[in-house]
Amino acid sequence: MKVGTDALLLATWASLDGACRILDAGTGCGIIALMAAQRAQQAVVVGVELEPEAVTQARDNAERSPFSDRVSIIASSIQSFASQPLNQGVFDSFLINPPFFHGKPKSPDPARNLARHDDALPLQDLVVSARKLLRERGQLQIVWPFDRWEELKEEAQRAGFQLVRFATVQGRPETEVTRVLSQWCSSGNADVEPEKEVICIEQGQRNDGPPRHTSRYKELLGDFVVDWPA
Repeated sequence: MKVGTDALLLATWASLDGACRILDAGTGCGIIALMAAQRAQQAVVVGVELEPEAVTQARDNAERSPFSDRVSIIASSIQSFASQPLNQGVFDSFLINPPFFHGKPKSPDPARNLARHDDALPLQDLVVSARKLLRERGQLQIVWPFDRWEELKEEAQRAGFQLVRFATVQGRPETEVTRVLSQWCSSGNADVEPEKEVICIEQGQRNDGPPRHTSRYKELLGDFVVDWPA
C-alpha cells in the first residue's frame, strides 16, 4: 500500500506530548510509527501488523531509520496483541489508520483487502483493544471516514472513551468533508466540550500543475516534507 494522506495527517495531527510508549496499530509499512518516533524523541514506538509482507517491509524501514533503537514491529493482530496481559495498560497513545471499508466491493488482492476492509478488525474490536492497551488517561487517536463518524462515536463512548478533540478534513473549502481525525481519552470529564478544527488540504480549485496546499496542511507536514512544489 502506498503512503496515503490519511496516514500523514494522523501522524502529524495526533497529540504526542509526554508520550513514552506509543502504539501504531496496523502499521503497514511503518510510516505512522516512524513519524511518531521523529516527533516524540523520548518515546518507544511499537507497530503491530498482521499482513506478513507488510511486517517485513515495516521492519526493514524501521531498521534503516534513525529511530531503529526505539521502533519495533510485532507480527500480530491487534486483538491478539491486546489479549496479552504484558501489553495491557502500558501505552500512552494508540494511533490507528484502520481498515474502515465496510460492505464495499473487494479487490482480488487479499493483502489489499486486509489493509482496507474491516473484516479482520471490526470497529468494536478496535475500540475494545485500544481500551485494554491504554493506561489510565491514555489517548486513542484515529482517522475515520466522515460517513461513519456517528458509528465511531457510539462505539468509542460505549467502551468508556471521552472525545477530547477532533478535526474534519476536506480536500478544498468547497468540497465535502471526507475524514475525521479524533482524539479520545480513556478517562475524562464528559462535560468538557471537545476542541474542533477544520482542515482543508488545498486552497482551491486546481486547473493544472501541482496542488496549492493550505498553510495548515503545510504546518502539519512541515517537519517531514523536504521540498514543497512551487
